[in-house]
Amino acid sequence: MSLVKSQYNFSVTLPDGRLGLYNSKTGAVVVSQAAQAAALLAVLDDPGDHVESDLLLGLRSQGFLVEDNHDELADILSWHSRYVTDQRLVHVTMLPAEACNFACPYCFQYNKRHVLMKPWVYEATLRMIERMAVENRSKGETTHVKVSWFGGEPTLATREVLVFQNRLRELRDHLDIVFHSTMVTNGYLLSPRLFRRLLDADIREFQVTLDGDKTTHDQLRVLKSGKPTFETIYGNLKEIAKLPSEFQFKMAIRANFLRTTVSSVRNLVEMFMADFGRDPRFSIYCRPVYNFPTARTDIQTVASDICGIEEGLGLQNAFAITVMERLGPSTLGRMFDPLPMPTPAWCPNERQYSYVIGADGLLFPCDTFVGDEDHAIGRLSETGVAVYNQKFNAWKRTIFSMSESACLSCRLLPVCMGGCLRERITSSGRPPCFWREEDILWALREYIEFSSDSLHRKAAGELPSCADNEQKEVRRA
Repeated sequence: MSLVKSQYNFSVTLPDGRLGLYNSKTGAVVVSQAAQAAALLAVLDDPGDHVESDLLLGLRSQGFLVEDNHDELADILSWHSRYVTDQRLVHVTMLPAEACNFACPYCFQYNKRHVLMKPWVYEATLRMIERMAVENRSKGETTHVKVSWFGGEPTLATREVLVFQNRLRELRDHLDIVFHSTMVTNGYLLSPRLFRRLLDADIREFQVTLDGDKTTHDQLRVLKSGKPTFETIYGNLKEIAKLPSEFQFKMAIRANFLRTTVSSVRNLVEMFMADFGRDPRFSIYCRPVYNFPTARTDIQTVASDICGIEEGLGLQNAFAITVMERLGPSTLGRMFDPLPMPTPAWCPNERQYSYVIGADGLLFPCDTFVGDEDHAIGRLSETGVAVYNQKFNAWKRTIFSMSESACLSCRLLPVCMGGCLRERITSSGRPPCFWREEDILWALREYIEFSSDSLHRKAAGELPSCADNEQKEVRRA
């Protein structure tokens, strides 16, 4: 069978002759020294003349070469379809408190209903998980459950969160369930004592947001009373870092930035490196403040400072490179280092068995619509059954069932999968692309500069199983 180049290949050559290859379908990266670059390119350009070459075998195994009649798009569609329809994967985003103790001006959860989750909603959610686990067990399958505690601010309902986690452990003990739990919190109430209790309840992944160092954070992320919050949050994080290494967890610090806070975020990155850089449990990543619609009038105080998509992505990648160069790729803790890995869907909420459950049982299509009853796609019944309305089908459409043919022919499809579903649905025209080919080439050059000689990033090869991918899932927001 003759071989041809994959349609998902990228390559760059540096002035010193080093060559970098990247395949967006497998995630493989090869960095070659100048002496071998010509040989690699020769095999890629004409594999039929190099059938005995060891380079050919390597390039084929990592997806840079494929059989000439192989349908790579069909592979991606199959992987995506398995992932979005797999009942073994249950992702539940719980909103224990549609309320918050902060008053951030850019908050997109502008319709907070200022309510705590009703007891029956916790019970109904457990019934739903139990029913699917029983059904999966009857087929000899393990159920993988991810519980994401979100808000508002989930630490306002700590007791209920802990009770739910313990009930979920009881289900795990008599059903074939593997679960892991995460929490997105502003960190203000995350004292070391509370953190230990959450760890004991099997919540092992956390995200805390800081808006730069104290100077800008305390202008943007304040209590409803107007009091500053940076020192309390950062103090909590430093105390948590003192826990012995046997306490295993992942703590991601998300640094939000505006145009005028870039230098402040750089200061925060330096603080992180000094205080947490040697602790593998901690990671940091930087994101622009997103311009989601909000009814908050004080958004006008920062609206002009919100970055455009291209500007924000450029700064985001620059921050990622800074962290990687100083501390290594593992400290990024996010979806690229700086090159992206393939993903079966941009957002887990595209999945059939993914639920964003409001405090009163309303089901939302996306955590950016929390509290907005006009965008609810259904309701959870007291028996644990999701009852959907007419809006459900629109929000569960995939890129393969929509009309964006340009996406299906794009070399970036495996790492983008059409991008944010919210943007695809709500944009008047074609939604903005998160990745561009020039971004990939820039990131590949940076990767070459950072890498050691002849560094290879292992390819996905056969695309990872749905269950494997769920366990590796990260928040992209």
